Amino acid sequence: MISVFCGIEAETRDHLFFDCGFARELRGDILTLCGVMRRVSSWDRELAWAVHCFKGKSLLVRVFKLVWAGHVYGIWKERNSRFFGGKVRLVGDVLKDIKEAVQIWLKGLAISSRVDLRNNSLCVNWGIA
Repeated sequence: MISVFCGIEAETRDHLFFDCGFARELRGDILTLCGVMRRVSSWDRELAWAVHCFKGKSLLVRVFKLVWAGHVYGIWKERNSRFFGGKVRLVGDVLKDIKEAVQIWLKGLAISSRVDLRNNSLCVNWGIA
């Protein structure tokens, strides 16, 4: 099956979630909001990076885990909306949904180290109170 995002490539797991321009842009925007400057790679490499970086209980790790799930779910939801409903949204719309989900998931979380510049930046970028 051909990707509903680009209409050119086969819809493989790698293409759908990380190689397609739509997914790559979304992932890049997510990484930027997390303060991470790195190129988006393949599914296997992104997963290996996640396994390496998603250890501990810091705010950054919590946000990483949430946005990983949000990225995969957002891409899958957008793919199905396009495929079954013919509705197309922009990357910014999907990112907005992910940001709202992160805000809901972290609502009420006591963020004790707001003095930490990285935590403060995460809170500002993701709209976490």
